[in-house]
Amino acid sequence: MAKTIVSLDIGENYYDPMRFVEAAVYGEELGFKRLWYGDHFMPWYHTSDRSNFVWSVMASALDRTKKLELGPLVTTPIGARYHPALIAQASATLDNMYPGRFLVSVGSGEAVNEACFWNDRWPDWEERMARLCEGITLMNRLWDSKKHFSFKGDYFSSSFYYLYSKPRTHLDVYFSAVGPKAGYFAGKYGDHLITLSPWNDPERIRDVLLPQFRKGQKDAKKSKGRLLVHIDYSFKSHAQILKDARWELTPFVKNSVDIKTPIALEEATKKLTAERLSHFVESCKNWDDLIKRLDRYIEAGADEIVLFSAPVKKEMEDVAKNILPVFQ
Repeated sequence: MAKTIVSLDIGENYYDPMRFVEAAVYGEELGFKRLWYGDHFMPWYHTSDRSNFVWSVMASALDRTKKLELGPLVTTPIGARYHPALIAQASATLDNMYPGRFLVSVGSGEAVNEACFWNDRWPDWEERMARLCEGITLMNRLWDSKKHFSFKGDYFSSSFYYLYSKPRTHLDVYFSAVGPKAGYFAGKYGDHLITLSPWNDPERIRDVLLPQFRKGQKDAKKSKGRLLVHIDYSFKSHAQILKDARWELTPFVKNSVDIKTPIALEEATKKLTAERLSHFVESCKNWDDLIKRLDRYIEAGADEIVLFSAPVKKEMEDVAKNILPVFQ
């Protein structure tokens, strides 16, 4: 069986911030090499009653661990909430302090986190993607340039840019993409591809998304990048998941990225069906069944599998015990 990295996405900020720092320490003790954090201004659902500033959490987690790599899954340098120069500076600072351990991953964002910074305007996907690609270009220049420069883009412009505190190592950009257009941009502007499953099943990843990513890399004359597949799973049926955890399923409602408030997202879950949920969550019989499904993604080209876990010791222990010995 091919070896791959299995990492954890440890939640969407629905606990007090120190829980996530402690989870990073415990994750390293369990043998995980990487952990990922959600980067949210507001939570996905109102009754969660928590949403921490993840950049503060990540700095503390890096300081409390020794070798663990971690980063946001994902951050959104498209303007308003985060200017790309700010993300470039924050990333370079963390890499300067903890070289080689901070991971930069980016995406086009969701309205629930971004719209209030745009005076309730929410750019369409085409504009957000154009902003993201331009933002990555600016970030790379800030990291790499040894002298000040001017930058004239469609969305970000200044006659003087210079990042005085540079990263100590090379910072790759992990680019989140679900569809083929985004997959191409991930290859052209990013270094590695992150995608979601089972929305993108192994066959679609292999036959549609990955070829577009490779095409983008080829057009940009880049070396082959890595593929990360984020997999939501449960040992319950989809109907039972819907019954037991409706509020927590808000990311899977129709047009969730365009809904602007956690309250509206909760309301939208009333229309969520088990059939729709089946496109976003793998319903598995047991750990062996999950492992077989992970094997299919690895055969499709995945270099890293990202599994969701709350910052709860028992959940993290279960993944470490049942999954890490198989794949690492």
